[in-house]
Amino acid sequence: MECPESEIKFAYHSIRAIDNFPFKASLIFNPKKHFRRGADMLKSIKREGLLKLCNVIPFPLIVVDSDYNVVLMNDSARQRFSADGKKCYEVTHRLNRPCWEIYGESICPVKKLISGNEPYAYHEHNSDIHVVVANRVDEDLFIELYLDRYVTDLIRELKFLADVDSLTGLYNRRKIEEILRQEIERAKRYGSPLSILLIDVDNFKQINDTYGHQKGDEVLRKMASLIRAEIRATDAVGRFGGEEFLIVLPQTDHQSALRVAERLRRRMAGTDFGVDRLTVSIGVTSLKGNEDMKTLFARVDRAMYLAKEKGRNRVESL
Repeated sequence: MECPESEIKFAYHSIRAIDNFPFKASLIFNPKKHFRRGADMLKSIKREGLLKLCNVIPFPLIVVDSDYNVVLMNDSARQRFSADGKKCYEVTHRLNRPCWEIYGESICPVKKLISGNEPYAYHEHNSDIHVVVANRVDEDLFIELYLDRYVTDLIRELKFLADVDSLTGLYNRRKIEEILRQEIERAKRYGSPLSILLIDVDNFKQINDTYGHQKGDEVLRKMASLIRAEIRATDAVGRFGGEEFLIVLPQTDHQSALRVAERLRRRMAGTDFGVDRLTVSIGVTSLKGNEDMKTLFARVDRAMYLAKEKGRNRVESL
């Protein structure tokens, strides 16, 4: 039995809609009109044609019949499932009997299709993401798409985007505060030193007013790149707001933090940003006793403003 090109394209585009819509919403589609003519077309297409079409789909795809025999697997499915077997549950779950006999009928989308009248069904279970979408293509042929790895990658990407400042690629304020909070707890637990730096670009409004906001954005992106190059892999930096950057330095005492800050100040002052000379003011402080994040940040903020008050382009610590 074969799957018509129109059906394959329809299934493919429906799944790809996940890129633009919430995942579950993307599974709510109505393929009835596409399948109306598809059932007759299936009988006329050769298995080689079906394989060629199925290999276009970037997800593991398995064609099974009503007895759960694997009729066809695309290349992605062969790479994903290495188990031998003739039945789908042998290949995908390494079981010796159908999944639904062990876990219940709701676990198997093909069983749902055999028992019901809907043209498609899907299944997800457990805390681990496991998503299978099945389409009925005729009375005795079903296509299963395994989307769990795709969805896992999508969620990972969304989590990454939720943590990152879109302009600079650094952590955003929410994420850098979360990291700072964690590092404070770790420093208290192990009695290790912890320091932070707050960097503010001097006269940044003047840069925007003179050169435009696009140039100002370029300056911030270049600064972010320079900061990343100057700190360790174990350190963390985030755009705290506007033209401010917060750097978290685990396992770093006060004097070492001052040296890092001075190195950054000199690096910024000596770099050509394509504007009039650009400088930064940096506040430095270190964790003291049992203080919390609010107290620690208030002190580094005062240190940074002290650097501003003393003429800018300098490092101050409290």
